[in-house]
Amino acid sequence: MLAMAAAALLAQSCLIENDMSYPRILANVIAFAVEGQESCSIDADSRTVTIVLEETADPASLKVTESAVSEGVSSTDFPKADAIIDLTETRTYTLSTYQDYIWTVTAVQPVDRYIRCENQGSSPIINPEMRIANVFVLESQSLQHLTITDMKLEKEGSAIYLVTAGPDGAETVSDTPCVFPMEDVDVLTGMTAEVRYDDVKVRWKITFEQETVATEITKANPWCYHVDIEGKFDGAGTPYIEYRKVGDQDGKAAEGEWTRFDDLVVDGINISAKVPSDNTIEEGSVRLDPGASYEFRICTETSLSDAVTVTTGTPDQIYNMNFNDWYSTKSGSYDIWYPNLNDTYQVWDTANPGSGAFVGSLTTPTETVPVSGQGQRAARLESKNAVIAFAAGNIITGKFKGISGLGAIMDWGTPFTARPKALKGYYAYKPVLVNTAKDPYKNLLNTMDQCQILVFLTDWTAPFTVNTSQNIFVDQTPSNPNILAYGKMESDKNTFSDPQADAGGYIPFTVELDWWRPDATPTYAVVIACASYKGDYFTGGIGSVMYVDEFEFVYD
Repeated sequence: MLAMAAAALLAQSCLIENDMSYPRILANVIAFAVEGQESCSIDADSRTVTIVLEETADPASLKVTESAVSEGVSSTDFPKADAIIDLTETRTYTLSTYQDYIWTVTAVQPVDRYIRCENQGSSPIINPEMRIANVFVLESQSLQHLTITDMKLEKEGSAIYLVTAGPDGAETVSDTPCVFPMEDVDVLTGMTAEVRYDDVKVRWKITFEQETVATEITKANPWCYHVDIEGKFDGAGTPYIEYRKVGDQDGKAAEGEWTRFDDLVVDGINISAKVPSDNTIEEGSVRLDPGASYEFRICTETSLSDAVTVTTGTPDQIYNMNFNDWYSTKSGSYDIWYPNLNDTYQVWDTANPGSGAFVGSLTTPTETVPVSGQGQRAARLESKNAVIAFAAGNIITGKFKGISGLGAIMDWGTPFTARPKALKGYYAYKPVLVNTAKDPYKNLLNTMDQCQILVFLTDWTAPFTVNTSQNIFVDQTPSNPNILAYGKMESDKNTFSDPQADAGGYIPFTVELDWWRPDATPTYAVVIACASYKGDYFTGGIGSVMYVDEFEFVYD
């Protein structure tokens, strides 16, 4: 994605010093995967590979499906593709360059455990290490006549057998597994269950407890035009929500009339709602006002929660998302283009300052814009051979910092505090076959190149510094606690052949944001467009061209 800075690289290659010290070449794992995994995260700083396994996977016998280390690294024991490894315990491996680096590979295998019953109260407390569980039911529910609707205590495919004690204390295990729902069960003194899976048998102790449940709002996540409400009620009657706007009139809080809202999802004592549910931009829709304060409360015929006050967000945009503003400087015979009005306020950048002096700017302004767009310019991104290495045309919120070895250093991110639900805009793309590649993506040679539009929101305290030569990248997985929302589009479609495209080959796109932390407020936004989706790894098609225009954040 980040372009090679060819001019600086050539200048470096002409410097010969009488220095016999060895260069510092980091030994990194850059790709790893096994059969039966849900995800894999690689942390170069801590030199760890953490694999999350599916419930049905056997951690003692895992087939490696992908394995790659950085160029120039050797290892006698790091598992290669098609190897079978045992990850019941953490494994340690040595990767070597001019010195040794210790890496660890760890597997975790989360198990979805639950106990569900009628008139359930708070969520059960389940302790898998002690194999004990405590289930809460409403105060009105008899513990001698309880219906258990479902239960799962171990990995997928396990079966539950009831254990009963006779008058002499001897325990008996039922001959057949439990079938749910189980009606009219006496759990006054608790329950013992034997859970069987594979060739394993384990015992669980389950207790049941009545509780008094208060009607209350537990979460209120404000968006621009609605608020997501979560809460619980005492189990009696039919719950609904009331809300009203809180303003400021003559220095005093002015409280309006309460509006009743009945479109709730009720699950036992738990409720959730999107208030209001109709918050589209069409005329006549019901929406909350952006940047305004509202009170919310949960009501039933017999109970009323305390009111919770939240403030809705505002529909903010990033400067120059229509890519109209550009300026240029000279480097030899080439114009080096920057996607900003001038050098005093820079939000967007490219790797043009590095590569432009020898191959021209990879990213340039163009007056070929979408027919339905409002802009006068768009951005044209082209992947090229930047003299000694492949360079992908790109545009990014951030700052190009310079050269590092054979790669580039760039700060990702621009300050941003709003909470959008999507990024929309227009793009046009004319890909070519991948004709240059490096490990671990040499298998992509002669496949069609793909463009990429990437957006994610973070809670960073400063921009993230990417270094492509040292394989320092943002961990773009849900395991990264600093990423709040994430969305990505990759496509090998030649839009110029699309019958729905306009005369310039443009088609509209929408990248939905998946909010991994919906209760958090961002501090930085990363928005990237790239003509070759594996450009960070010097892999792509020389000649792939992408156009982007009229980016806009979407709010609801």
